[in-house]
This record gives sequence, structure tokens and C-alpha cells, in this order.
Amino acid sequence: MPNTQIPDADVAASTAAPTLRIGETLRAAREKRGAKLTEVAERLRLDLAVIQALEEERFDSLGAPVYVRGHLRRYADYLGEANGPLQALYAGLQESGVEPDLTQAPRAMGRHRPRSLLWPIVLLVGAVVLISIVWWGLGAQPAP
Repeated sequence: MPNTQIPDADVAASTAAPTLRIGETLRAAREKRGAKLTEVAERLRLDLAVIQALEEERFDSLGAPVYVRGHLRRYADYLGEANGPLQALYAGLQESGVEPDLTQAPRAMGRHRPRSLLWPIVLLVGAVVLISIVWWGLGAQPAP
């Protein structure tokens, strides 16, 4: 019976090891390169929180696995690290049953209408309403 517990402990240790290695690998490569977190985030055009989540291995905060794999690939490419081993480690985490919180998936930016057009539109509508009232009022006057 004691022998069956030891393999379980080994399996647990082997599934925990990849979690530690991804973030450590990224952090070590960034520090070796002498880059700061803010510099990396700016260069990759990502939020600082995304870079921190990758290095701290908080993959569930990054949304669906497709987003995590993409961020890992871009970060590894930027640092000059081999992408394949990191992706394999992450795939191993996914197979071990770590499910992301899909409610935290990044949302696409909606179309943003500039506020600079708001006031001209309001003034135009107001002018049309005012002219309509005056025209209607003049049309309602009895003829002399």
C-alpha cells in the first residue's frame, strides 16, 4: 500500500513542476536581457497585468487557453526563448485539468464614437427643432 502513495506524490510533483517552470523561465530570460516589466509590456503592446500574470503563472486570469498560448508565444519570441517547450509545459497543465475562468476572457474593443462630434450633432438637432417650431408657428397665424 505505501508504494501506491509514492507514485501519486510523484505525479502531483510532476504536474506542479511545469507550473513553476514557465514563469521562472520567462522571468529569468527577461532579467538576463535586462528588461523591465513595463518595457516588455510596452514593446508587446500588452497590459502590464498580462506580463505579470504570465510570470506569476496566473494563467486563469488571462482567459481562454488560446489567449494564454498566444501571449506565451509572443513573450517567448520577444525574449529569444524557445517557444515549443513553454507551450508543451502549458499543454501539460491543460491536460492536468486546470480550467480557465472564461468570464475573464478579454473583450474586443467596441466601436468608439468620438465625443467631439456630440456637440455639433446636438446643436444641429436643436437648430432643426427651433426652425420647425418657428415655421409651424408662422404657418398657424391668421392671414390679415
